Amino acid sequence: MSPLILVVDDETILGDSICAYLEHHGYTTAIARSGEEGIRLAEENSPDVALVDIRLPGLDGLSALRKLRDISAGTEVVMMTAHASVGSAVEAMKAGAFDYLTKPLDLDEVRVVVDKALAHQRMRRELSYLKAREETGGHTAEIVGESPAIRVLRQQIDRIAALESTEGAAPTVLIRGETGSGKEMVARAIHYGSPRAKGPFVEINCAAIPSSLLEAELFGYEKGAYTDARTAKPGLFEAADGGTLFLDEIGHMELGLQVKVLKAIEEKSVRRVGGLRAKAFNARIVAATNRNLEAAIAEGAFRPDLYYRIKALTLELPPLRSRGSDITLLARHFLDRLTRQYGLPAKRLTPEAEAVLLAYSWPGNVRELTHLVERAILLHDGSTIAAEHLGLSAGAAAATVHVDSGGVRVDFSVGGIQLDEVERRLILEALQASGWNRGRAAQLLDISKETLRYRMEKYQLRPPA
Repeated sequence: MSPLILVVDDETILGDSICAYLEHHGYTTAIARSGEEGIRLAEENSPDVALVDIRLPGLDGLSALRKLRDISAGTEVVMMTAHASVGSAVEAMKAGAFDYLTKPLDLDEVRVVVDKALAHQRMRRELSYLKAREETGGHTAEIVGESPAIRVLRQQIDRIAALESTEGAAPTVLIRGETGSGKEMVARAIHYGSPRAKGPFVEINCAAIPSSLLEAELFGYEKGAYTDARTAKPGLFEAADGGTLFLDEIGHMELGLQVKVLKAIEEKSVRRVGGLRAKAFNARIVAATNRNLEAAIAEGAFRPDLYYRIKALTLELPPLRSRGSDITLLARHFLDRLTRQYGLPAKRLTPEAEAVLLAYSWPGNVRELTHLVERAILLHDGSTIAAEHLGLSAGAAAATVHVDSGGVRVDFSVGGIQLDEVERRLILEALQASGWNRGRAAQLLDISKETLRYRMEKYQLRPPA
């Protein structure tokens, strides 16, 4: 959506000309012929930038500026006048104006000032966000849950975040977990709980960008390195200097690029594409993957030297289905956060809705739960979210599976089952019963050790740390 520019000027021809010019260059505009009308439009629309004339009928421009700062603090205000004076300029800037333009106006200059005001607005928002992050104190507080695995995870994050050598270097971290289990949130918690919190947090999804482009993004390039490289561009290793570089889905990175990434991590320096000189950087590397890297190494799809370099500190994220009552805690948390975010009245989950949430297997983990709660509050009015509002059909709810010496018993009273989930739970039961002895577990399941190994890789089953 294009930025909204409010023009407050009683000169009809000039006001219309400014609006037409800005709309021609991709902005959305609104016009007011008086200070009072400008205040009303600002209350209704929260413009990004307001261009306000000093001399207006009724409410004058400086009074309108002060009211705008009160009702729409995020709006950048630029004053305009044909009667320039140092006194009025100083007064306008003291009252919170971003800049000051003198009539007759140069429309190109108006556009330049509007662009600067928008850039300043973005910077203020980013600073406000970072300040709020810093003031939250315990950055693991955003990791909601009271299950034993989550309590241990929070302790591990706090411990790892504080690790920093006397030379100012931080150890690499590998985060493992299923898709949607919260790997990025954990990476951010490490960053904002560390001495590097005031530095940049730079992230990139290694699976979302073609390998040829990924190299340029990570290492940067010099002018002329490519046909379209008209200027030099620093890479993300350099951009993360003093902070953290988060390499999400590193397991999908192409082998040739893995060699260069390993070299950069080892030497703490990078050479831009087309460059001759290495550039040093000091960034903590946090990597994440939902892939079984040991299996990828066996298949020749991941380099063992890079794996051993990044796995020194490894965090295992539990899938949502294994977290028990954390599911309802998270659902309530998202319900409260999203209703406030959308300005909706408070809502609560019915006991039946919570039971359905607990019964579901959550293949998409926390991300799926977030989207489900968001959909429910947006599509259904009222103060309660009932089971039927969740969009989980009877067949989607997971039936209760009991494994004992008498075999497997399934309670279909709450819905159907997912065969993969039943198989996963059977294998997990056998591994736990055998103390994670694979040979004994394979005997209990009457399958070969090779079949068990394949199934463990498929379901990402690993011994507890």
